[in-house]
Amino acid sequence: MRSAMISLPVEDESQIGMVRRAAMAAAKSVELSSDDADRLAIIVTEASTNLIRHAKGGEILVGTENGDSTSVGAVVVVAIDSGPGIANVEAAMVDGFTTSDTKPHGIGGGLGSMKRLADSFDIYSSPHGTTVVVTVGQRSPAPSFYDVAGLIVPKPGFEKGGDAFQIRVGETTTTVMLMDVLGHGPKAARDADIGIEAFAKANSASLEGTEEAIANALAGGRGAAALLVEIPHEPSVIRCMGVGNIKGDVLHPDGRRNGIPSQPGILGASARRPRVTEHEWAQGSILLLATDGLKTSSAQPEPTSLLFRSAEMIASAVYKLKRRGTDDSGVLVVRSQQ
Repeated sequence: MRSAMISLPVEDESQIGMVRRAAMAAAKSVELSSDDADRLAIIVTEASTNLIRHAKGGEILVGTENGDSTSVGAVVVVAIDSGPGIANVEAAMVDGFTTSDTKPHGIGGGLGSMKRLADSFDIYSSPHGTTVVVTVGQRSPAPSFYDVAGLIVPKPGFEKGGDAFQIRVGETTTTVMLMDVLGHGPKAARDADIGIEAFAKANSASLEGTEEAIANALAGGRGAAALLVEIPHEPSVIRCMGVGNIKGDVLHPDGRRNGIPSQPGILGASARRPRVTEHEWAQGSILLLATDGLKTSSAQPEPTSLLFRSAEMIASAVYKLKRRGTDDSGVLVVRSQQ
């Protein structure tokens, strides 16, 4: 499971060292080899340099993924900007490509060298800006029947927060949850851990039983908003239970968008159980959940081209497009197979 990602602004050359130090601390936490750490250092230097050269509102996210019995773990870096986008991504991947004569200069070959040095690399660019997702290290196998990815970024100035997600895979369904504990910082993070643990322990319970277990675990604490969704492993309907202001949408391959309603209240403080709602789930549908740290108005829909990308890229680019920058931010994406 990926950790919460630290957000680091990159607007001038003096901030490159800060990004590199954060990446090296992440590398140490998952015990990357010295060679892997060296690769990571070059990647974040190149990514930061690109943001300073070309971007407006550049930001680097750094997080980790714990390994399992077959992998040591990985460092995940997301570089985002609100610049004009890259007109020709393929040309930009060629070593030495640049559209700027300004300093600072990178230490490698830009995007092309980043891709070669990384264990995984993805890029998405549009007129709204560019998102690059890079990992160094060994990622554990995907946890779900579906392509599932979550992105959690604490409020600026904090390394931990109350937003969290969890995934549970059964024989015929995958159940996911996105949670937003009231407040910020380490105390909110501890309550979020309690809710996530209760979700995991209720591994054979129904959707209703899982929601009740989480509410009982959170009772007496800060409480939370949460949206739980049970997704069948074949086209059918999804079952949803929501309390509070988690935004949920199902995006269908034919362009339709169905919102998922949530009941007003606080999970852990409301005696009344939320009702279950059901929504169509077709081949090619995408589930998109977001906390109120993101602008969730459907008046600003995601670019159609983004919806053909991986769940990880969708989550990263949605954060880039809709982050408020004043609260914890959480995104969870489930993408069904085409």
